[in-house]
Amino acid sequence: MEWSTIKNQLVRFVETITDKEKFTPKNVLASITIIYSLLLFLIGFGSTIFNLYIGDGLLQILLFIITALILIQSIYAFIKSHVRLKLLSMILFSIILILSTYYLPALPPSYDLRSFDISAAFLKFLIVSVFLMVIGILSVNYSFKFLYDFGRKSKQYSAYFILFLSVLIVLYPLFIIVSTILINGAPGITWEFLTEDVSRHGAEGGIVKNIIGTISLIIGVGALTLPLGIGAAVYLTEYAKGGIIVRIIRITVDILQGIPSIVFGLFAYALLVSLFGFCLLNGILVLTFLTLPIIIRTSEEAILSVPKSIREGSYALGASKWQTIKRIVLPPALPGIITGGVLGLGRAAGETAPILFLGAVFIGAPMVPNLFAPFQALPYHLLQLIYYIGAYEVEQNAWATAFLLLAIVLGLNAIAIILREKYRVEF
Repeated sequence: MEWSTIKNQLVRFVETITDKEKFTPKNVLASITIIYSLLLFLIGFGSTIFNLYIGDGLLQILLFIITALILIQSIYAFIKSHVRLKLLSMILFSIILILSTYYLPALPPSYDLRSFDISAAFLKFLIVSVFLMVIGILSVNYSFKFLYDFGRKSKQYSAYFILFLSVLIVLYPLFIIVSTILINGAPGITWEFLTEDVSRHGAEGGIVKNIIGTISLIIGVGALTLPLGIGAAVYLTEYAKGGIIVRIIRITVDILQGIPSIVFGLFAYALLVSLFGFCLLNGILVLTFLTLPIIIRTSEEAILSVPKSIREGSYALGASKWQTIKRIVLPPALPGIITGGVLGLGRAAGETAPILFLGAVFIGAPMVPNLFAPFQALPYHLLQLIYYIGAYEVEQNAWATAFLLLAIVLGLNAIAIILREKYRVEF
């Protein structure tokens, strides 16, 4: 279901409830309840985003109002409706609201949670926030049932609203992560931080070598994985005739995609360090193995999405197989290939475990990247700063490092979106 469909249905609903000819007490009651329910959802949603605790008094008022609205709907529907059996769930919901109005604000402020190392205040805050979000969604659902007499339309509009709220819930973790890192990390981004090397265990100085090392890893991994991954995808989709060998290759790629990154690091430590020592080349090679399955699978799916009729038309005009692949198949598949490539490179940029044993150092790497010398990278640097929190004043630099690493990954994704839209071809 597309976003435009959900938006159109919501607009149609707003037009319905604001129609003067349908401006009845029932419509007004349902509209007020829906708007208030959405407000409850946003209060619960916003309190978790901005870490705002809802006081017991305010919570009791909020729950009392929604309880009153749902009770009035239940009584009105019981008197007017011919489908009273379907009101049972609505009445049970009203009873739950009545109980929660009294018991939820009365939850004790402390619990015996020392063995679990959980903050009691945080636990109550989390329960209240989630409860308000759930109550908001359920109240919207029951209000639509009340408005449309428990008919098919009520289910339709409830589904659209729940889908809309689901999108917000899915975006919630991303927003929390990005906003937290932005608020805490942006103040630490200074000219000194970007242009100097680390000193005093990360409490002073900057991360210029880590930026250079991370960019070197991305460039090296991209130079290896993109041609190899796209080439393998082209072979599997256009040249391979199927059979057990191709099936084994695809199964192997899927298995490699699910192997934990630390396993790649241990394997590379046993195989590569004895050959090249602790160096940048090891990091590039292990991250290549790590990201190659992602690029192969996404490129393969993008190529398979091109209709066979286009290939057959090209062959009918006398084009060779390679000419068809180069000029007909790859251009429309390019958006998907770019997306897969950037996802792979973004994962490579943020990986810490594979490079722990292969040449990543906290300090002492050369300024100019050298394939056969140790290197500094942002993920490894951030890990070390986390270890030093409490022993040294490194918390601000840790947040700033996380902010810069996030900016690089999001920048890669932004470039992918721009290129994908530029080369998008629809059939």
